[in-house]
Amino acid sequence: MDEKERELRQQLAAKLDEARSLAGEGKIEEARSAAEAAKNLRKQIDLLQELRETDTPPGTTVPAEPETRDEQKGKEMQYRSAFLKTLRHKQLSMDEQRLIEEAEAEIRSGMQGGVAEDGGLIVPQDIQTMIYELKRQFVSLEQFVTVEPVTTRSGSRVIEKNADITPFTEITELTDLDELDNPKFKQIAYTIKDRGGILPISNSLLNDTDQNLMQYIAKWIAKKSTVTRNKLILDLLNTLPKKAVANLDAIKAILNVEIDPSIELGAVIITNQDGYNFLDQQKDADGRSLMQPDPTQPTQKLLFGKRVVRLANRWLPTTGTTTKKAPIIIGDLKEAVILFDRQQYSIASTNVGGKSFARNSTDVRAIQREDVQKLDDAAVIYGELTLA
Repeated sequence: MDEKERELRQQLAAKLDEARSLAGEGKIEEARSAAEAAKNLRKQIDLLQELRETDTPPGTTVPAEPETRDEQKGKEMQYRSAFLKTLRHKQLSMDEQRLIEEAEAEIRSGMQGGVAEDGGLIVPQDIQTMIYELKRQFVSLEQFVTVEPVTTRSGSRVIEKNADITPFTEITELTDLDELDNPKFKQIAYTIKDRGGILPISNSLLNDTDQNLMQYIAKWIAKKSTVTRNKLILDLLNTLPKKAVANLDAIKAILNVEIDPSIELGAVIITNQDGYNFLDQQKDADGRSLMQPDPTQPTQKLLFGKRVVRLANRWLPTTGTTTKKAPIIIGDLKEAVILFDRQQYSIASTNVGGKSFARNSTDVRAIQREDVQKLDDAAVIYGELTLA
């Protein structure tokens, strides 16, 4: 292949890309014109090939021009790109299709894949650019607490205090009524705090990768948001007094006696992997596990009719050295904790603002705004389950 033919092939590839781009923009006439120009370039290339074959005497072969290292590397990259597009069922250009066909023909003719110059360059390596996401548990505790959207940076709420309510006194005709005991109230103040950060991403990486990197980053930020709010909720619950829980009878006593019956109706049991394992090993007299699957949601477990929520040990760690104690939180978190949500996490990106223009990057900014406060201390018990 001479210099002229190479130049024509480059022009053909550019003209085909131009035609596809114009067609995608709805510019039909311009696309037709570019496609016609591409056809003319193809005819010139075919003619040059025909002349080269005609100029070759019968029974002889034209010695192939030795490819430079840069040409070999370029061919390898072109084939790799075409091969990946084939795997993803994307449309190939005429040059890419010809490159795949040539590679298949060379492989069928018995070339070696182990030697680069004998075909190794066209044998695809084990190229896997897909981002494999590690499977980790990200149970959102936000679903168990009260979430109240707010529109101001700070404020307060008035709630009823947990005070005894006395019954009415008996009265007789024409007697003065006694004064009633009045309800008690308390105020809960909140102050919204901003949390977030910036993740700079190289524009070269964004342009060169064949993966939807921004989609992956968005999912990663969503996980980070869940972890952040879980920590805020757990840190607040950790400020409650700790109660020793020796066995299942102690858990029963908490549900039956230590929390109000109206709270008990909506109670859940939250523990870590160690606590979950201990509860799952407890059996009745007939050897049946006391923790049973929820008939309505088989992937969830119930203990004494209450849902058991399992968190990873790294988020809710077991304490103690000689005697291990697993945290076990029992109660109705919707009555115990309130999350004031000023703004669900938001994601914005720029490639011209801040430092991004100077360092040729796209900066992704994530921000969320919230505050977490206690609602009713008596609605939940923070226990420490002694592990045998």
